[in-house]
Amino acid sequence: MEGKTFFIVFLVAVILIGGILLIFLKSDIATSPRVGLETCHVLKDSQGEHNIVFFSSKDDAKEYADFFLQTSPFNEYKDKFNFYFIENYKPKCELYQGIAILCYSKELVKVAGACPNDYIVVLEQENSDIRSSAYMNVMSLNLNHPKSVLIHEFGHAFANLAEEYVPAKIPFGSKNCVSNCEKFDVSDGCFEGCSKSSYFRSINNGVMKTLSSTNYGAFNKNLIIKKIGNERGLFSGNVIQEITDCENQQYYLIEGTYSNNKMKILDKSLERGCVGDSGAGDFSFSILDENGAFIYWEDFNPELIFTDAPGEEEIDGETFENQENFYLKIPEVSNGHELQVNLQGQILEKIDLYDIRGRPCKNE
Repeated sequence: MEGKTFFIVFLVAVILIGGILLIFLKSDIATSPRVGLETCHVLKDSQGEHNIVFFSSKDDAKEYADFFLQTSPFNEYKDKFNFYFIENYKPKCELYQGIAILCYSKELVKVAGACPNDYIVVLEQENSDIRSSAYMNVMSLNLNHPKSVLIHEFGHAFANLAEEYVPAKIPFGSKNCVSNCEKFDVSDGCFEGCSKSSYFRSINNGVMKTLSSTNYGAFNKNLIIKKIGNERGLFSGNVIQEITDCENQQYYLIEGTYSNNKMKILDKSLERGCVGDSGAGDFSFSILDENGAFIYWEDFNPELIFTDAPGEEEIDGETFENQENFYLKIPEVSNGHELQVNLQGQILEKIDLYDIRGRPCKNE
C-alpha cells in the first residue's frame, strides 16, 4: 500500500514539474525575438511597390506615415507605398560619434524581415541636439526633431540625394549637387553651395538643406518620381514576386565591409523572412545564373552615414564614412548562381550563391 501511495505521489510530482517546465519554455519562446519572427502589423497596404516598416508604437507610426503621404510628391503616389510597424521589439541603437542616433545592425535588418521592409524607420526619443541619421535603407529618427526629418533622411535612402548644406560629402552617383547650373533640366533656381561650396543646388531652402521646409524642389521631386515609378531590378524573363507572407519566405543575407575603396564579403546565410531593398546609391549588386546571365540587380550605398539635426538657419549635420559591416538582403532566386558587387561598372567583389541553398535557416 505504501509503495502504491509513493508511486502516485511521484507520478503527480513528475506531471507538475513537467507542466511548470513547459509553461516556462513556452513563455521563453513567446518573449524571445530570436525565436521565429516578430509580429508584423499592417498600417496601410495599398499593394504598392515600396514598403516602409516602422519600429515604434502604432500611434507614432501612423503619425509619421500620414505626414509622409501629405508631402509632395508622395501625396500624388499614395498607392505606391505600404506601411507596417513592429512595436514589441526594441532596436539596439548607439549614439554614433556621440552626436547621432544610429540603429543600423544585423539584428535589426533580420528582425525587419517580419514585414515587407524596403525602408526601415526607427523612432527614438533623444535630446533635440542629438542628430537623426540615415545609412543604407535604415533611418534612425529623433522624435524631438521636426517630422520633416523623415522626408530628409528618406531623400538619402530612396533617391541618393546629397546634403544641400555645406560642408558634406557627395555620394557616388548623386545628382542634386552639380558643378554648373546647366545640368538642371528643371529647377526653382540655381544657388551656390551644395555639400561643397563650389557646387550648386536647385532650390534655395529645400528640405535637403533645412528641416524648416518640406519642399524638395522641382529637380529633386523629378528624381524621386522617377524612382517611385521604377520596377524592381528584374531582367527580362525573370519573375520575383512581392510577397507579404514573410513567415514562409526566405532570402540571402550578405555581410560585407567597404573601406579605403575596397570591398570584402565576410559572410552569407539563408534567412527566414521578407527580403527588403538596400537603399540607393551608385554601388550595385547583381545576381547571375550559371551561364553568367543577369537575373536581378539593385543599387545601394555602403559608404556614407548621414547625420542631421535642425539648426538655426540650415541643418546641423555631417556625413561620415562607415567603418562597420553592412548587410544586403538578396532575393532567393532558384537559378541564382553568383553575386557580383559593382561600383560604376567595376566589379569590387563576387561570391557563389548556390552553396547557401542547402544550409538551414538561422534562428539566432
